[in-house]
Amino acid sequence: MNPPTVLLIENSPATAKLIVDALARIVPPEAVRICADGAEALDFFRCRGAYLNRNALELPALVLLSLDLPRISGLDVLREIRADPATRLLPVTMLSASDRREDIRLAAGLGANSYVRKSADGRQMTGNIIELARYWLELNVPPPARARQ
Repeated sequence: MNPPTVLLIENSPATAKLIVDALARIVPPEAVRICADGAEALDFFRCRGAYLNRNALELPALVLLSLDLPRISGLDVLREIRADPATRLLPVTMLSASDRREDIRLAAGLGANSYVRKSADGRQMTGNIIELARYWLELNVPPPARARQ
């Protein structure tokens, strides 16, 4: 059986590397897909552009979505994920340096499963990502694939 995949949508290469390194304790690095901005993430989900040949039925087990993205915001990506019957039940965790109540409220209102603050402390951030991945990929029981459609 293949390991679960994680879609990381993050525009900072340094933050993406830290997250991928943390996730490597749970899933192999090749199981992590990275999109550098919101437009690329929507291309991934819609099988467009560089993702034209992606199997639309192979969805990530977890989406880690940065709030602040260039081109298309993380909130707009979340809105699109929740609007599509094929992806509306995917677990999506928002990642942000912001702890503004308004950002948290907006993310929750659009259907984010959780909101995790990016820590400036690399060790803390690594620990948070490991705990988050363990929960969603090892402890959580997702709905049957048929329910996602």
